[in-house]
Amino acid sequence: MSKSVFARSLLAVAVSASASGAMALDPAPVKAGVFEIVPTLALEQRYDDNIFSQPTDEQESWVTVLTPSVEATADLDTVELSALYEHSSGLYEASSDDNYSDNRVEAGVSWELNHRNQFDLTASYFDGHEDRGTGFTQGAAAGAIEEPDTYDEVAVDGKYTYGSETSKGRLELAVGSYEKQYTNHRDLTRGRDRDALKASGTFFWRVGGKTDLLAEVRQADNDYVYDPAEVTGSYDTLDNTSTKYFVGVTWEATGKTTGSVKVGQGKKNFDDADRDDFSGASWEVGVTWQPKEYSALSVNTAREDRETDGAGNFIDAKTYGVNWQHGWTDRFTSTLFYSFDDSTYEGDASGREDETTTYGLRVDYSMRRWLDLGLSITETNKDSNFGQFEYDREQVALHATISL
Repeated sequence: MSKSVFARSLLAVAVSASASGAMALDPAPVKAGVFEIVPTLALEQRYDDNIFSQPTDEQESWVTVLTPSVEATADLDTVELSALYEHSSGLYEASSDDNYSDNRVEAGVSWELNHRNQFDLTASYFDGHEDRGTGFTQGAAAGAIEEPDTYDEVAVDGKYTYGSETSKGRLELAVGSYEKQYTNHRDLTRGRDRDALKASGTFFWRVGGKTDLLAEVRQADNDYVYDPAEVTGSYDTLDNTSTKYFVGVTWEATGKTTGSVKVGQGKKNFDDADRDDFSGASWEVGVTWQPKEYSALSVNTAREDRETDGAGNFIDAKTYGVNWQHGWTDRFTSTLFYSFDDSTYEGDASGREDETTTYGLRVDYSMRRWLDLGLSITETNKDSNFGQFEYDREQVALHATISL
């Protein structure tokens, strides 16, 4: 069956399913002492016509992804506890070397000391992988390794909030740490290992209803564990400090819109004097318009300084997205999505620039209280001033989510 015929067939199945009666997904938690435990199994069967994101000689494959997870929560009056374990296995029919097995563990605690003081702490561990053809193995580099890069991530974040949601003023102070270490292909990946320390402060000032003005300062200190070899005795490192200053406004359920707008200045300063520092406008915008209870249109845009994936000093990325979700019935929902990523590799001698467009459709149907079915079609088109990084990619997938 051809790809286009297959996609049309799947869509017909999903649409016809919407006509039958069913209950909305409503997992039944298992009680274990003070905890409520919800096990879930997600299954995805996907056809991918370009698994390595290549401009030519594309490799197609069926991909099966199984993701079982267990989530536990407890509400102890002023203290809320949460924990999550998730495993994800991916099986490639046409390229078993790209099979993967990821694991994620998360834990969190929220303590409301009183109506003006709250502490939040989260910790996570992720044993993951990077698909060949992404990140450091884009373009021709995908063929330089025989299996995906794997890595460990550890993150710890804490936040203190002074003031309630209804206070005239509210202060949020946050600190965090992040570590990423690659676990294979060490001759190629050791230079990517990095640690980061983060801190931020945000002050909210209520100006009426559920609308707040805000001022925010955010900083991240990025430390690459293994610096590149010195050239003729010259100091060489990607270590840097990223700082952002924002002012803005946030609002909830004002009329039919909810959103947040932050604009300001971003800076990235490198320890290596040979790498140019950066300073420029920065923004984070997200707005949702909900004209009806069952229909919502979301738009977002941001400018961020991403750590390099092999070229230049860092990536200056401007992102834009639109998402429309509509509930046609209590059980049948569709989502149209579009995103555009404009990335400039600052400090790259060749002046690399990439533009990536992603768009598609997803439909979901609640077959039973404990079963959701879905279908998604995703198109990705990437343009670059370097031909080896350009590609077109289509993915068509069936989804099923099962719980108790």
